[in-house]
Amino acid sequence: MGVLTIQVRSGTMMSMDTNVMIKLARAALDKGHEVNIFGYGEGVSIIKEGQDPRRFPNVGMDLGELIERGVNVVVCETCAYARGMKRGEEIKGAKIGSLTNDLSMMVLESDRMVTIGR
Repeated sequence: MGVLTIQVRSGTMMSMDTNVMIKLARAALDKGHEVNIFGYGEGVSIIKEGQDPRRFPNVGMDLGELIERGVNVVVCETCAYARGMKRGEEIKGAKIGSLTNDLSMMVLESDRMVTIGR
């Protein structure tokens, strides 16, 4: 099967964009595809440990389940640091990485790429 990379640029509470990301990743996994997710800009919030949305889906919990299923999840280091996120605050299995190393390799290895954001 192929490899799908999803770049998400929206934050977890900004819109339903991250929920679309979760559903798309699940559907691709269910069909046997490999999935990469890269958070950029406000999208770095997807990996923040301790998310506690009261009336919205918990993207961090959903993403943790996807990571257990083999999804590679990385966010932009520069974007994370600019928003006050530091290494050690990410959910288990997620990584703070870079555009030049991580995203470029994801794109190179992918059959398809989708960007979700506003």
